[in-house]
Amino acid sequence: MRDIPAILWLRWRQFRDGAVYWLRVLGYQPNEKSLSQNLYVLYLFGIGLLWFGAMWTFTHDLASSLGSFLPLTSLAELLQLLPIIGLAVQVYVFVNALRSTPLKLSFADMAYLAGSPISPTAPVIVGFVRQVLVRLLLISLGLAVLAIFLIRPLGTNLGTEAVFRSILATVPFVLFTWVMAWMLGVLRLVFPTVGRSPFVWLLPLLLFPLAYLFPDLILWPTRAFLLNVYGLLPAWVLPFVLLFSLVMVYVLARLSEGVNMVKATDESIIYARIQALGLLAWRQADLQFRIRLQSRQAARKPLLSLAKAEGLWMLVTRAGLSYVRHPIMLLLSLVWGALMTYIAVAIVINQLPVQVWIGWVLVASFVPPSGLLYVFRVDLEERFLRQFLPFDGFQLFIADVLLPLIFLVTGAIGAWWLQGFPAQITLLGIMMIPILSLMLALCGAVALTNKRVLQTRLLATGASFGAVILAGVGLGSPFVALAVALFALLILSGLVSNNT
Repeated sequence: MRDIPAILWLRWRQFRDGAVYWLRVLGYQPNEKSLSQNLYVLYLFGIGLLWFGAMWTFTHDLASSLGSFLPLTSLAELLQLLPIIGLAVQVYVFVNALRSTPLKLSFADMAYLAGSPISPTAPVIVGFVRQVLVRLLLISLGLAVLAIFLIRPLGTNLGTEAVFRSILATVPFVLFTWVMAWMLGVLRLVFPTVGRSPFVWLLPLLLFPLAYLFPDLILWPTRAFLLNVYGLLPAWVLPFVLLFSLVMVYVLARLSEGVNMVKATDESIIYARIQALGLLAWRQADLQFRIRLQSRQAARKPLLSLAKAEGLWMLVTRAGLSYVRHPIMLLLSLVWGALMTYIAVAIVINQLPVQVWIGWVLVASFVPPSGLLYVFRVDLEERFLRQFLPFDGFQLFIADVLLPLIFLVTGAIGAWWLQGFPAQITLLGIMMIPILSLMLALCGAVALTNKRVLQTRLLATGASFGAVILAGVGLGSPFVALAVALFALLILSGLVSNNT
């Protein structure tokens, strides 16, 4: 316990340095220790509270209005799906903890902590508490909005109670999930055999078949949360989960006494490199992903070799080899296509308002499948080598996105086929999905050829998909929407060809 204040002091110095930078951006002068500067900090704090209150009011009203359009039958189906989603989040947290220990050290931590006589328990407990508090703040806000959406079909005056119950239930379940994840992650630092096992991170995936066989045993956390939102959970459950989680925190503290700090330093190199980049790592959203990908690729032998090919097939085989070496990108494209198609079908069937369509387009703009344009982005950055290729920008784009586009279309068509529509509607969807998928990829390609990537992606995706949606809904003819989509493809392909 005597070492924890030293760790907290180091964390406070790091937080203060980062906070001073952002305060300087907002006009604060830390060198002028005057009353006006101190009042200015309070002024900025008040502005932040007003902004948060305005955003919360807007989000609350939006979730309440969307929930009012949700039929009770759709609500029942959603309540059956949410425990699976909750389990997927828990599995994701466990997998990350087993792939790389959650005890992340910056370069300053490596200099002050790794070689010091400080007990390993101190950085583990401080890091755990810090991560839980951040996750608790973010997750509680998201779950509060979800509670408003879920309670709205049952009445107009139940939202406030549902928000408080959801926040109250978030505390023990977030603590339970992350303490179990940290215990799994600390095992990598205590027992070397766990860290050397290449497939130990796959063990949490067994929870999915176990959830199918024993749903009450595996899906109870999310089900208990949902029952608490509706006020149906027994009063003893939350205190019991909280008490059990605190006991596990004590077990984590005792287990962390055997942590190997040298091993923790080795596993934190990538995190330290990203943190050292500062604001640059957040301005370029794909920079963190590329650093992690390159580090993992450098640590293992390359898979397969480039096949002999000529002309455009040379680019196709090269892009295919890149995706074969990183199959997670293909899997993400498959899942993304299936999920976005399922959400679009749910919006149409339930006749949700236009705000939901706008949200769907915004998600497609801001959260596209990360692996769809991976090779194309690399080719755009290698301008010196690309000038020797006898292909225009559109041919290069087609060669680079062919394989992930096939996976994206396969996932979307699979989700569409499983809806059980009549043959005519199913055939129409199979015709539209490849065109819309290609249009999404072209919107991303147009954005990558522009200096303002995010703004261009939003504008291109919103204009193209918005025109298709308005043509299909406004004129009531899917064939008009198909014609608009083909016209948008011509425009986007011309922009890609000219800008590259």
